[in-house]
Amino acid sequence: MGTHNYVDLTGEEIDALDRSNTILLLPVGSIEQHGPHLPVDTDTLTAVHIAQKMAATNSKMKLIIAPPFRYTYAKPSRVFAGTVSIDGQTLIKLTRDTMRCFIELGFQKILVINAHMENTDFMIEGISLSLGKSSSVKIILANWWELIVEKDLVKIFGPDWKGWVDEHAALVETSLMMYITPELVKTDKIVDDRRKSRFEFRIFPWDIANYPASGVFTSTQGYSREKGEKLLELIIQEIHQLIEEHFIP
Repeated sequence: MGTHNYVDLTGEEIDALDRSNTILLLPVGSIEQHGPHLPVDTDTLTAVHIAQKMAATNSKMKLIIAPPFRYTYAKPSRVFAGTVSIDGQTLIKLTRDTMRCFIELGFQKILVINAHMENTDFMIEGISLSLGKSSSVKIILANWWELIVEKDLVKIFGPDWKGWVDEHAALVETSLMMYITPELVKTDKIVDDRRKSRFEFRIFPWDIANYPASGVFTSTQGYSREKGEKLLELIIQEIHQLIEEHFIP
């Protein structure tokens, strides 16, 4: 059995997996605008690529990649063209029910690789509900950006790194996509844009006066394929370490 993709396996092959030595990877992204130069599938493509790299490079355990979550919570970006969002309650139930199925199938080690911040709290709730009183199952929800320390980001991106607050369709994601799927990056459409101010509260009804029409929240200055590759290598390294610490006896 050479494939790492869950959907390429037969039911018999899935049933024959050694659950004690198998980790199920669930990539989670979104369908969300990422400026005029990146595809709306940016988050999902990132999560899937990380999962594929993990499955190909981890020699200690079998890693199986589940189909990604694409339709997720992206309601704040609905004001921009192209974004598709489900309700938070829907994402909670989707996460709960999917995890319950995988648990019933016998998977005891599940690693969720999330690439879209707004999913986090809803997925925490869904995962919690799926576990019930089970003590034999361990699920880790890993937001990839939380695995990278500030000094490493400064080392990779130098003075162009300004922090995560406005990092959307900007320096980091553009660099990652230039490495992952350069054919989908429209470099001639890259804009030097940013939010008008850095307030962090929300105004309802939803007020987008602070957001640029481009959907790019800060400058992409300094992006490169090479920096995206270095960052991805670091992400893979950190997730391998996560597996070592929490999934390998």
